[in-house]
Amino acid sequence: MVEVQSQTTSPRLKVIRMCTEIPMAIVSPTASEMRRRRRRHSRLMSNASSVVSAAAAGIPVSEKHKISNNEALMHMVKATIGGGFLAMPEAFHNIGIVMGIVGTVILGIAVLNMMSCIVRCSQTLRSGKYVDIILAEQNGKNAATNGEVDDKDDSKLPPKQRHSNKLVLPPMDYPDTVAAVFKYRALGRFAHLASFARNFTSTSLVATYYGVNIIYVCIVSSTCKQLVDHYTADAAVDSWSHSMHGLSIRWYPIFVSVLIIPVGMVRLIKYLVPFSVAANFCILAGTVVVFYFILFGDDRSNQIAPEEQAKLIVWPATRWTLFTGSALCSLEGVGMLLHIENAMSRPLELTGPPAYTLHKSMLVIITMNSVLGLFGYLRYGDQCAGSISLNLPQDNRLSEVIKLMIALGILLTYGLQLTVTADLAWQGLRSKLVKSMGGSTDSDDEAKVDDSSPKLTTYYYIMRFILIFGTILVAVAIPDIGPLVSLVGSVGFSMLGLIVPVFMETVWYWSDENDDGQEQDFCDGTTVTGESGTTAAVDGGPATTAVVSAGGAERRALSRGNCCHRFIRHVKNLILFLLGLLALVGGAFYNVRDIIARASGDSLSPNI
Repeated sequence: MVEVQSQTTSPRLKVIRMCTEIPMAIVSPTASEMRRRRRRHSRLMSNASSVVSAAAAGIPVSEKHKISNNEALMHMVKATIGGGFLAMPEAFHNIGIVMGIVGTVILGIAVLNMMSCIVRCSQTLRSGKYVDIILAEQNGKNAATNGEVDDKDDSKLPPKQRHSNKLVLPPMDYPDTVAAVFKYRALGRFAHLASFARNFTSTSLVATYYGVNIIYVCIVSSTCKQLVDHYTADAAVDSWSHSMHGLSIRWYPIFVSVLIIPVGMVRLIKYLVPFSVAANFCILAGTVVVFYFILFGDDRSNQIAPEEQAKLIVWPATRWTLFTGSALCSLEGVGMLLHIENAMSRPLELTGPPAYTLHKSMLVIITMNSVLGLFGYLRYGDQCAGSISLNLPQDNRLSEVIKLMIALGILLTYGLQLTVTADLAWQGLRSKLVKSMGGSTDSDDEAKVDDSSPKLTTYYYIMRFILIFGTILVAVAIPDIGPLVSLVGSVGFSMLGLIVPVFMETVWYWSDENDDGQEQDFCDGTTVTGESGTTAAVDGGPATTAVVSAGGAERRALSRGNCCHRFIRHVKNLILFLLGLLALVGGAFYNVRDIIARASGDSLSPNI
């Protein structure tokens, strides 16, 4: 067994003992140890971010209600229909028809490759040889905590389902998966970066999905302004409704905060799930009608000149980074990926045979985004708004109802999305509060401090209110949806969906490891700490030498093939890293510049 440097692990990485399948080579646990393990198991399975994220996608978390492959496919598709999806026509406006379709396909394939890597790494870490390593480390920590001395060497523990694909360890979220890859792969060379990798990924998740909440406020505010301006256009000069006509859009986030704050302050999951069901119905129904207006609508008020309808390729190429950000915001589902995998009855079929559920879902997602972007751009041309719903006709009752339904769906989803961000922020804040209250950051001491205590509850709702108020303030300062969607996609989703997975896969394939966790030489196939050389020295016969030589030649040929595959993979990762870096730096620069330019006045382009 390879020794791996011990690093601080998250409580979510704790092991659920399955005594019927994995015999433990330690003494029977005491009653206090069993209570401690039950508390850790309860905290693991009730992790708020996992539960709320699953609830936001309508994914059941009970073991008795696992979802099928087709249901997982629908959840993956449904998770992409939102602000980013509705911004695809505006994204095509920044790159053109030809490059828009080609770029969507290329980004879709890149996202599929990286999400497949995340799932495979998570599943491999929870099965096979890594069960031995993690269990041995966990048993050592438990023995040290209890003051027990384990006379058995971890390296002599019997193998436990070394070649099995069964997922033995409990589910891991995205940050824990990234940290575990850095800790346990490449023989622990990058274990010292595991804590940083987890914190960096968690921070990126918080910032990205907080940006999604800001986009939601902007969409609701823009829709309300459009409807108010339409119905107050013919108001009497001396009436109050006339004063509302043409009011700056910067006032509307403050107005809609009356609805956003109550929805965002809901904490209990059982009250949030019905909001998710209603939101999914509103957004899906609105998307269907949006396609109807694009393909079959006869709106004469929005007729534009043929030369303004569409361009094959948009220049300068610097605008392509704006397309990349918006497209990544629509194609990425990395925040929901592992939660969907954890809820599947056959999780191995998410990226593996025979179902390949993730591949099918990405095919549907790429097709939907390409179709909406293409036909929306052909229909509205340079007048494409940051959300295609804002381009629907204003003198049509059906379009007005659909605008309200989409705005309502976005509003009802706000609380669920904010709870994911609030939970990640609360994890860090809670440990500091517990320490200030005289406790320690030890898991057992934290368990004694109940989250339902009045003091912690008050701090939690204050933190949640500050987060809500922050989204409203940013929406007041940056009311335009298009650049904001592209900015979140360029910075957040390029980081989470491309750059972080590239580093994770690079570490995973850093060296060629055999089933015993031993590192093989990069090109000649020899093992750094192997047994074949010892066997040959003991036997020493001509026949044995010939067999060993034949086996060595076969291993060298296999290792050369692995070396070639690993080189190609690293080249691919370098290309994806450069693509993500270009989207991050270029998209951030041009979107921030665009936001500052548009924020200089109250008028937006296109006018809403």
